[in-house]
Amino acid sequence: MIYAIVMAGGLGSRLKAPGEKPIYKLNDIPLIEHVLNNLKGATSIDKIFVAISPNTPDTGSHLSSIEGIEVIDTLGVSYMYDLSFVLDYFEKESKEDTLFFINADLPYINSEIIEYILQYYSTTSKDSLAIYVPIEIYQEWDLTYSYDYNGLVPAGVNVLRSENIVQDQDELIIPKPHLAFNINTLQDAKIASRFKDLK
Repeated sequence: MIYAIVMAGGLGSRLKAPGEKPIYKLNDIPLIEHVLNNLKGATSIDKIFVAISPNTPDTGSHLSSIEGIEVIDTLGVSYMYDLSFVLDYFEKESKEDTLFFINADLPYINSEIIEYILQYYSTTSKDSLAIYVPIEIYQEWDLTYSYDYNGLVPAGVNVLRSENIVQDQDELIIPKPHLAFNINTLQDAKIASRFKDLK
C-alpha cells in the first residue's frame, strides 16, 4: 500500500501570522487543503493521513470536517521525533508499505509531480527517497529557504518504507518552482499568491 502522510504538527513560528500555519489561507484556501487536494488527485495514493500535534489543535478541528482523512496525533516535539512516531505507527501494521511524507505548507506540489516522485521511487533500489530543489530556483523566485546542501535545498518531501530504521537513501532533484514554494514567511505567501497558476 502507498500512504500519504501530511506533516502538520509544527509551530510554524517563522510565518509570523495569527493562527496555525496549516490553516493559513493562501488565495482563500488553507494551505493544508491545497496539499490534500493535490494528494487526492494522485491515483497511486491509497489513503491520506495527517500528523497533527498539541501545537496544531485548530488544524485538527478543521480536518474533522474533511472526509477521507485519518488523523495521527503526535507529541509535536520536533519534526524528526514526529517522523519517528509515524514510522512506528505504520511499522506495527506492516514493514513493507510505502509512506509519502509531505509538509503541510507545500501548496503547489501537484498530483503530476507526486506521481512522478512515486514512479521514480518504484524504480530505485533504495528504501528511502529525498527530494531536492536546486538553490537557483529559490533565488529566481526570491523565496526563503533554511539551508542548502551543495546547492540543493530539501523540498519537504520524502518517501520511506514503513519501518523505523535508518534507511538507505536515494536522492531526486526536481528543478521546478512548484516544490520551492514552501510557505515559511509572509513574503513567501505573498509571492505564492501571485503564482497560483503554477497549479
